[in-house]
Amino acid sequence: MNKGTLKNDSLDFGKQYNLWVILIVLAGLILRLYRLDFSYSNDELSALSRVGFDSFGELVKNGFYVDGHPGGVQVFLFYWSKLFGMDEWIIRLPFALAGGIGIWFTIKTFSRWFSPATGLLAGAFIAFLAFPLLYSQIARPYGIGLTFSMIMAWFWTKLLFDEKPKVWIALAFSLSAAACMYNHYFSFLLALIAGITGLFFLKKDRIPHYLGAGFLAAVLFSPHIYITINHLSIGGVGLWLAKPAWTWLFEHLAYVFNNSYIIALLLVLIGVVQFFTYKKTGLLKFRIITLILFLLPFLIGFFYSRFVNPVLQHSVLIFSFPFLLGFIFSFAGNISVKWMNPLLALVMLSGLVETVFVSGYYRTQHFGEFKGVAASITEWNTKYGAEKITRAVIANNPWYINFYLDEEQRKLSTYAQTDNRGGADLDSLKQILDHCETPYFLYAWTKPAPVEIRDMILARFPCLIGRVGFGGLSESALYSKGNDEDCLLRTSDTLFYLKLEQADTSALTENVEAPEFLPGFEGKLSDTYLDFKSTDALVAICSLRIADSLSGALLVASFHDDNGETIYWSAARFDLFTRENSNSKIRLTIPFSEKKLLHKRMKLYVWNPKLKSIYPDFISLVVESDLQK
Repeated sequence: MNKGTLKNDSLDFGKQYNLWVILIVLAGLILRLYRLDFSYSNDELSALSRVGFDSFGELVKNGFYVDGHPGGVQVFLFYWSKLFGMDEWIIRLPFALAGGIGIWFTIKTFSRWFSPATGLLAGAFIAFLAFPLLYSQIARPYGIGLTFSMIMAWFWTKLLFDEKPKVWIALAFSLSAAACMYNHYFSFLLALIAGITGLFFLKKDRIPHYLGAGFLAAVLFSPHIYITINHLSIGGVGLWLAKPAWTWLFEHLAYVFNNSYIIALLLVLIGVVQFFTYKKTGLLKFRIITLILFLLPFLIGFFYSRFVNPVLQHSVLIFSFPFLLGFIFSFAGNISVKWMNPLLALVMLSGLVETVFVSGYYRTQHFGEFKGVAASITEWNTKYGAEKITRAVIANNPWYINFYLDEEQRKLSTYAQTDNRGGADLDSLKQILDHCETPYFLYAWTKPAPVEIRDMILARFPCLIGRVGFGGLSESALYSKGNDEDCLLRTSDTLFYLKLEQADTSALTENVEAPEFLPGFEGKLSDTYLDFKSTDALVAICSLRIADSLSGALLVASFHDDNGETIYWSAARFDLFTRENSNSKIRLTIPFSEKKLLHKRMKLYVWNPKLKSIYPDFISLVVESDLQK
């Protein structure tokens, strides 16, 4: 096959082609270099927590042998951080710059495979879409892996389809394939699929170069094989990642195109233009290749995740994402230049406006926050006194928060609890709260946390003094035992209050059998209250004394449809709130994400399945308003 078969007609654009390449790459670079100083993500801090070693051997043993990812990025961060420090912008700078190079190789590759129009359109979408943009702005293997993948695809193309095979091209293909292998196991998979696919197009005069390149890539990766074997034995993300649903691909496609109607309309417009200008060409094989390189990594990851161990996430398909774009725009080769120029201008302008302004890319909290949480800890330590605050945080590693604290604050900021996954961790938190002697309690979470924790704290520290939220992905809050004017929570309405008959508690005993169910509320909230605001919360409260702190009793709230079927059920465990022979308050916050529940029949009651001695005072249902904007 000669070079002309690859539709290498970029000269049809004249100088305009090169101007568009420069414009698209420059726009992509500006987007990637802007605001690189946002808080490190959990994954980035995980990597940075494993670079502070004195030797390369320690880095291998403790840095990535135990991690589950190939060691390429970790080795780079080890040396880069020692040379230039750990400021966000300096750590991320090479990854952002690599993102710009990835755009360039995307344009080059698909201009060779299909047409200049295909290359420019694919490059433009890589430049402005939030998916590749986000992963080019963090120091992880994803954005830079896209770049390695496209470099590999470029030299794979030259090695297979140039007029004469050259040693330097084979070497470049081998090195770029090895880079994919050392970068991430999904970019490794992509390089492997490309290598096998190339065998079907291999001509005799290229066999030594092609097979030699593949052999060299394998040799280059061979020192890592024993590490990879260990990685295969690690559960990794499968320990917490759910199996993908059968509709996962459609959700992924919506995600990678910004979940945006504007982007969808752009794709439809380009599709219509391609349809009316399409002429049959000899490019079918390259369309098949793009589908193979996009679909096979997805299918392998999907079925492996369904039947073996969940590994499929949006991020791991970024390496094959450009090939989806290559296929979508592969029919653009016959669009005339006079139409391509305004079409490209529309695509770039609309795409940039959608990502930056409509979707609010730079205003969005993309990952859990650590810098902001550390800032709130410092502020409250300074204002109220670090010794007067008990602190509990939920993080994969407290080092991630301490990274953002200066040396003095690190000494002052000890943590009574550093993680909470429910179960026994909630019981441990109960003991911390019950024996806490400080007037303030600080609680911060940087990953999903048990919903009971906030109620457990408010039952003992009823005043919320300060709260800083980060897009629902992280939060820090300070509580106090006082109930003064500084409190941000107010009971705006009491929907239900029932004073229960108080038994004689002068001689509490756990041997007195109590009823299994204690009365509460039953009815529709819409009959009482309809004016819920976004900052409101519905809270059930039960005040009581109890003989046995481990009663097994529950404060239950449920909603039922007209047929009596339960559509929502939630409960607060007494055991997380009560102390033996002491006054206790049980709290249960009922989320109101769906206001239709207001019109459903609600039941609120105490369930005492072990028939323990319970001496209730009252049970109530209130609306709490958060006064913080």
